[in-house]
Amino acid sequence: MRIITIAHQKGGVGKTTLALNLGYCFQASSKVAVLDSDPQGSVSGLGELGEVVGIDFATYEDFKAGKVTGYDILIIDTPPYLSNRLPEFFEVSDFVLVPTKAGILDAMAIRATIALLKQAQEKRPNLKAGIVFNMIRSNTSIAEEINSILVRYDMPIMKSRISERVSYARSPITGGVFMTEDSKAQEEIINLAEEIIEALG
Repeated sequence: MRIITIAHQKGGVGKTTLALNLGYCFQASSKVAVLDSDPQGSVSGLGELGEVVGIDFATYEDFKAGKVTGYDILIIDTPPYLSNRLPEFFEVSDFVLVPTKAGILDAMAIRATIALLKQAQEKRPNLKAGIVFNMIRSNTSIAEEINSILVRYDMPIMKSRISERVSYARSPITGGVFMTEDSKAQEEIINLAEEIIEALG
């Protein structure tokens, strides 16, 4: 089972939306589960409402008990704060995706996450990771300016970028962007998924 963790200690950067849409993308060819590690249970709540089809949900308790088995891919959605569970998740992950908005404060806020990630990579050199620009507004050059800040972290920056689109905002209740007619959003998620798989080798 490949484990992909999506982490950033700052809220509002779109971790859950990415987790769901990557899950929908991968489930076309793989058996996928999403681990909702946030005590608020926002993601697993969608499953209880019947809004999510094709993706199973796992709890942190099941994960700790070794009950999350039989899946090709497990996507871990982390809480919007610097949880003491992050090192634990990093140590079992194959890939860690760190989303950031194209804002100076957002880019600077990932320093603590990156520090924990590098500690995990020292123990497990095969752990892959990447920073992805998320919720990018069109017709703006600020992403290029923020890129100059991110390169200082010495962490790969994904070529794929995820735009700010209504289809992403609505995706938790629409079954993801793949259930909409937004082909550009679908292409963005597919490109990101392919880039993650390529990094995993």
